[in-house]
Amino acid sequence: MTDIQHLVPLVPKPPVRRLRVYAFDPQSSVELNTAIINDTVIQLPWETRWEDQLEPGPINDYLEVIDYDPSSDVFYGPVDLNAPFLLAQDGLPPSEGCPQFHQQMVFAVAMRTIRNFERALGRAILWAGDRNASQGAPDRSFTRRLRIYPHGLREKNAYYSPSKRALLFGYFKHPDGDTATSSWVFTCLSQDIIAHETTHAILHGMQQRSIEASNLDSLAFHEAFADIIALLQHFSLTDVVRHQLAQSKGSLREPGLLNGLALQFGHAVGRRGSLRYALQYLEPSVSPARATSEANAKASGEIKQLKKLSETFEAHERGGFLVAAIFDAFVTIYEHRTADLFRLARSDEASNHYHLSAELVDRLAVEAGKAADQVLRMCVRALDYLPPVDLQFGEYLRAIITADTDLVANDPMRYRIAFIEAFRKRGVSVPGCISMAPDSLLWDEPDLSETPEFGEAGGNPEEGLSNVFSELLASLELSISLESWRSSSVHVHGTSGGGRRNLREAAVGVIERNQARIHKWFNEDSEFDEAWEKLVGMRLLAFDDPRRKAPLTNIPTLWAGKTNTTGESSKVPKFEVHSARIARRTGPEGQETHQLIIQMTQKRRGYDDPTDQDKADAGDPALLARDPDFWFRGGATIHIDLRDGKLIRIIRKNVCDDKRLAAQREFRTGKTSGQAIGSRASANLEPFAFLHRSLE
Repeated sequence: MTDIQHLVPLVPKPPVRRLRVYAFDPQSSVELNTAIINDTVIQLPWETRWEDQLEPGPINDYLEVIDYDPSSDVFYGPVDLNAPFLLAQDGLPPSEGCPQFHQQMVFAVAMRTIRNFERALGRAILWAGDRNASQGAPDRSFTRRLRIYPHGLREKNAYYSPSKRALLFGYFKHPDGDTATSSWVFTCLSQDIIAHETTHAILHGMQQRSIEASNLDSLAFHEAFADIIALLQHFSLTDVVRHQLAQSKGSLREPGLLNGLALQFGHAVGRRGSLRYALQYLEPSVSPARATSEANAKASGEIKQLKKLSETFEAHERGGFLVAAIFDAFVTIYEHRTADLFRLARSDEASNHYHLSAELVDRLAVEAGKAADQVLRMCVRALDYLPPVDLQFGEYLRAIITADTDLVANDPMRYRIAFIEAFRKRGVSVPGCISMAPDSLLWDEPDLSETPEFGEAGGNPEEGLSNVFSELLASLELSISLESWRSSSVHVHGTSGGGRRNLREAAVGVIERNQARIHKWFNEDSEFDEAWEKLVGMRLLAFDDPRRKAPLTNIPTLWAGKTNTTGESSKVPKFEVHSARIARRTGPEGQETHQLIIQMTQKRRGYDDPTDQDKADAGDPALLARDPDFWFRGGATIHIDLRDGKLIRIIRKNVCDDKRLAAQREFRTGKTSGQAIGSRASANLEPFAFLHRSLE
């Protein structure tokens, strides 16, 4: 018997784990037109040797699903996706009444969203760290797993909680009672809502100050970006895309499931269709007959004119302009990629009628999927090219164009032009650019004209800057080595024991050590400190340092550093190193980038009353003794090309920019939006709970 067993070959580990989900939400399963496509399968990479293995919950390296319902005080039993019967049938079948399927669905959709980000970013996703830990210090903690509560609320809401580092999904009784579709609505059964909330958590982990409302675009960007990811992920479901394109004759400019979000939730809160449409600010392709009818309707008042971006202040509505711009760019790219196919399908040269064969629909679905994947990657890669605070829509366009140019120098399909045109049509301005040409929108290289000090460290300021920065690079860990595994002493919430090697834990250790070294390097006295202040827009010298060649305003209002060993307060302003992450990216034709991305921020006291601000800036001890009305932040995103160690880009927001401070004050006091936000304590603690509850 033993000899026979030796003859049985080892069964290889499956390359993917297949899990069944709703393509949209339960409502699409009870409508004849969409029921055939609503049951679909998500394929996730099988767990590797260097990851935690999947446990009941589900629980893996990234996520921990905890199915506690506080309204009913019930814990639902966790699903075991490794159970043989479930492996044999791609998990549990879709079901509104089975809590274990709810657990399976939130896990599958959240993990697919995570994997899409990792492909685009070229590194592992990490959640936001412990907000009580010291930034830039070696003992800083990271959150090991994002917690997901499928039945965390009994209300019309679902949100990412920055304070809990968790996703909470609500459920509620349908307002019409036992309808033909469902008597209960579970937000954890909507692909769009799950992807949206997961994106909030990922973005917060990358940009920890992004959840602070500092201007009209800040939280609107968070909402819009989460919608963009949810929308573009629709097009990875090839069968669904094929079905919808066949119905719309290949067009993506007509309202439908592919360009709508959260259909069931939208119906339940009184909308006629989806909660939001990418087409709300996107004009469809118009035939002459349709143009005439729409013109008559507008003249008679049946169709209202759309708002302008400058007249829109609510976060979701304002974010809708950004969603429309991105989706418009995607649709334009899709139309350019498929124009030859439509020409071949045209019945005659003088006709606009098309015959879409099954083969043509298949080709269109493939092209739509490729275009969506490319646009999604462009949107995600741009996150590394944003300033660390106070983001505006126009700066996101610059980030998209610069990130794509870095990776793909040649743009034969004119993807970047499609983005620029879509943003321009929606009135998105780009401050600091003389035109909307792609080369004008690129983030600039460091301006060394005002920092001649670096020339003393090299043949010219540019070479000197690289020479000075090489001192820091030499002290950093730029890859994960065997030594990284052994020396990793990271304090991670929920770390597994047993001495097992885990890639993400090792990566966290490398990041923490690099953050501490970067913080120490910039914090130490240097002959180049004043030059660095000009480059990064932060204050690094002590308030009374005699080396300052010119006095700097607002220094007393900056938050001073920790007390020294004698108990005296340091006069060196404190700053934070939020991230020091390495990105290795590959373009569509094998192009590569290998970068170190550093984000640093600093905060300054801000006051709602300009008179108080002037007094504080002048060093009024009474004002400096109490807490400010708000913290005004600045900082920089620094890019280093690791192929030659050159510092290639600094994207900054100067902490001493009085115009930006005045703009944030006007936003807080309601002069910009007509509604003050300074007193919204709940909105500041749980911004997404506050924002999403407004959708009821």
